[in-house]
Amino acid sequence: MQAIINLYLSNKKTNSVLLILSFYCALLLLFRVKITQSIFYFFLVWNLFLAAIPYLLLQVAKQKIQLFENGKIRLLLFVCWLLFLPNSFYIVTDFVHLPKGNPELFWFDLILLFSFASLGFLFGLLAIQEFKNYYLLFHCSKFIQTSIPIISILCGFGIYLGRFLRFNSWTILTHPFQLVIDAFQSLLSTEAVLFSVLYGSFIYLTYQIKNQFYGN
Repeated sequence: MQAIINLYLSNKKTNSVLLILSFYCALLLLFRVKITQSIFYFFLVWNLFLAAIPYLLLQVAKQKIQLFENGKIRLLLFVCWLLFLPNSFYIVTDFVHLPKGNPELFWFDLILLFSFASLGFLFGLLAIQEFKNYYLLFHCSKFIQTSIPIISILCGFGIYLGRFLRFNSWTILTHPFQLVIDAFQSLLSTEAVLFSVLYGSFIYLTYQIKNQFYGN
């Protein structure tokens, strides 16, 4: 329990906002369940949890910053972080479920999906910022700045693999060969490349806009 409190206090201002927004999303979802007696959109809870993992992973690692001094551990942490990072932005694609809902609740469902998607996207942007903050301690600024647009494009590709090929972050452990084969085949697809660039550039531009207005 004390570890959770310390984690919260380590970045109290940001974490407070994230908790408030999470509570708001939960209230919207519970209200919909109450009036419809349906748990149709409950998958958003799981998707939001996955969206928060990259940010939380670096927040936990920050408690033991000495771990970053080990190059192998730092690389392993980066790989785990990168595998989960697309989940933060993937939740935006959940708007595809909007037509499947109750037509009478269209505008409510629109706000519900927008709230979850915005919070997930925020987790992703903060995760990238945390990556920059901590890895700058061990790598040159030019390398980190160059890696961020590449990471954004990879997130776009990860979203494609999740939405269209239905892979998830732990497929690398359960079906690694199938994931690698399908991923390489997707690189030959114009649709996959364009989708990855489109979403990746949107992620990167949003990250830059956030920095422009709210600082690093």
